[in-house]
Order: sequence, then C-alpha cells, then structure tokens
Amino acid sequence: MEQRIFEMGLSVSATSLYLLLVALSDGGAPLNRASALNFWNSTPGELDQAFAELVVRRVTGADPDASWFIRPLGDWQ
Repeated sequence: MEQRIFEMGLSVSATSLYLLLVALSDGGAPLNRASALNFWNSTPGELDQAFAELVVRRVTGADPDASWFIRPLGDWQ
C-alpha cells in the first residue's frame, strides 16, 4: 500500500476502494467489480464513482476484459 493515497485529496470512497483493492490483490483475489462488490459496504453506484475517481487520478485502470489493476506510484496524478 502506498501512503501517498492519503495525501491526494481523494474522496473517502475512493480511498476506501484503493485500500480494498490492495487487500484483494494481497490475498490473491482477482481485481474486478464483482470481487470488489463482495466486500464493498456501500451502493454499487458509489463503487463505480469511486473507481472512476481512481481512474481519473491514474491510481487504477481497467483492461478490456474488465479486470482492474493498480497502477505504479509513478503514474498517479
């Protein structure tokens, strides 16, 4: 987990989603919407908004097959 996530001024939802994705990745789970929704404690719409915020800031991305990934720290904006 990169500590910089707490200094980026992201919403609480986006920061929470990043932490969730790191935990899923560390546990060997696939990173995608379905796996995140299994643990997300808010609405699916809020998950989508949080993911979109992370994508805009280049913290995360999505492959054509709908799998998600966490970008290297150097890509973050």
